Amino acid sequence: MNFFERHNKKILITLILIMILIILMFPGFFKGLSELPVFSLYVVFLFPVACFFIYKLYANKKRVIALEEYAEKFNYDFYEKPDEDQTSLFKEFSSTKIINNEDKFFNLLIPKDDNDTKPLIVTGKSEIGGGESSHTYYTQIFLYKHNTDLPKFYIQRKTKLDIIFGKIKERTSSNETGIKLYKFKKKKFPHNKYFFFSEDPNIENFITNEFIELLKIGIIKKKALINIESNGKNLIFYKQWSRHSLELMDYYSNLFKVIKESLIK
Repeated sequence: MNFFERHNKKILITLILIMILIILMFPGFFKGLSELPVFSLYVVFLFPVACFFIYKLYANKKRVIALEEYAEKFNYDFYEKPDEDQTSLFKEFSSTKIINNEDKFFNLLIPKDDNDTKPLIVTGKSEIGGGESSHTYYTQIFLYKHNTDLPKFYIQRKTKLDIIFGKIKERTSSNETGIKLYKFKKKKFPHNKYFFFSEDPNIENFITNEFIELLKIGIIKKKALINIESNGKNLIFYKQWSRHSLELMDYYSNLFKVIKESLIK
């Protein structure tokens, strides 16, 4: 996610404040404005706001065109504004309450061949904070169908703040997802970099050493940490607060497929 997407509200407020500061710092400018017709005044004050929204529309349209190209290249159907039925599978996962707290999925990609080897891909949107301090975050989510019984679990990457205030984050995430924290007893899961939530008594037998090693390799190579959730029959993977370029979408699709196959043979 780029700077503009994350701070678009702050940018708009900043543009308005700049106009006000110019008026206060340069009285002559204000005097000149007072002599202009009312219509011209509207143009002066609304111009930066108009530029903001025009750029936002342009960026969104550019994104849609890129996803349409991805859909054609990799044999997907693309839906800019999918309906409730099309995104219902994503709503079955507890962690989507965090990465999509506005309940607005969009830019959905569905494989045309529907052979369960390729993921469904959608974007979620979350508003964090309130008022002038609010931030908009987008997360691209990759869903792999399995449709047979799996243990439920949720793996959440740790930020630097999570490492410092781990206990608080553990409780918050557990409350948000409704899943209790689990600590591995036999296997060397990287708890220093990931939270692991599950209430399945056999979860440690299900999580393979190959899967754990793939997570560790990502940590050693300083790759972005990812989140993974099983809802009991399907899996989602995502890099929290990120949506990707077409090249990275292909990269993450392949990466998540390898990780999935390390769990499900």
